[in-house]
Amino acid sequence: MFYWYTTSQRATAAQDPLLLWTNGGPGCSGISGFMTEQGPFRPTATGNLTLNPHAWNKIANTVFIEQPVGVGFSRVDGANKGEILYGDEPSAQDNYAFVRGFLARFPELKTNDFYITSESYGGHYMPTLARELVTRGGVPSFKGVAVGNPLTYMPYRNYGQYGTAYGHQLLPKPLWDKYTAAECRTTFPASDACNDITDQMDIILAGFDAYALDFPTCLDSGKASGRMERYAMIKMMKGANAGRNVGGYFPDDYEACSSDWASTYLNRADVQAAIHANVSAGYKWSQCSNAVGSKFNATDVVQPMMPVWKEVIAKAPALKIMIYSGDDDSVCATLGTQQFIWDMDWTLKRNTASWKAWKTAEGQVRRRQYVYRNERVFELLDALE
Repeated sequence: MFYWYTTSQRATAAQDPLLLWTNGGPGCSGISGFMTEQGPFRPTATGNLTLNPHAWNKIANTVFIEQPVGVGFSRVDGANKGEILYGDEPSAQDNYAFVRGFLARFPELKTNDFYITSESYGGHYMPTLARELVTRGGVPSFKGVAVGNPLTYMPYRNYGQYGTAYGHQLLPKPLWDKYTAAECRTTFPASDACNDITDQMDIILAGFDAYALDFPTCLDSGKASGRMERYAMIKMMKGANAGRNVGGYFPDDYEACSSDWASTYLNRADVQAAIHANVSAGYKWSQCSNAVGSKFNATDVVQPMMPVWKEVIAKAPALKIMIYSGDDDSVCATLGTQQFIWDMDWTLKRNTASWKAWKTAEGQVRRRQYVYRNERVFELLDALE
């Protein structure tokens, strides 16, 4: 399994927390997060790197991994490499083995507070990995989990997508009324009536970027955008929803705009040598692996993660958990996250809703940023600071 480890930029790096990050898909590379999201660098059009002012390693030691094996620079070797099983449980076992191996290689980090983090299909990767960590033990410094815009349960996701579009006033009320009257929120797999309604919605919503409703769609394949991971999830959801064209935003022949600068940089032979990528000459790195995504266990994709969370909390009641969402993503929407948060019995929940405005340093309330706090949901940066 390929990883990229960066130490904290603070003087207290030796004591700062250790964060593990992987991307979703399933089948997408955590190094794409390193290069295009919260890593220390950003690739440029000229092939150079620039520093990311919002890098997580400004306050924490971070390790980005490419998983499942077969994704990015992570290799599958041996005579049986074509027979490897992909699914939630194999991923959790491999990720647990990685954590143990990483801490054995860097024993100076064994006592640092350890957090696991991801997004999107990380809504499956993280609770299942947390379960491995609290069940099998061996990592006493494990302190918490953070997942952003997570896929937790397909009915929540489906309802979140269309409810978010309606909340953005992109759908007419009569059509939304039909959706609610047909009880599409709770019907899974979707009924024929619900499929007919969402087909009409998809026609109306065609042309929007479902992952960034307020932003222009990517029309230029030369622009960096990170849409490969998005497309991977759309394809996965289509199979999980009985072949329906879920999110008609992406037709079957869609060519996702690539994070072009990151791919160009990581496919340079000198870069691959410098980062110790154990690949053959001419190997092409890509954000997502269609081979891995297409072989991922489809039954796992539709499984609810709430029982896994409950098991984790029961076994590790002191564990800190953060569920966060941005409201511009309708594919793994905040509305779906709210279904998960409010429908689940978190146990030991001692206070009711506590919505708190998140302000900038200048005191400006950011309209999309709020924190829900109880015994199980927290703001990670508060813990780190």
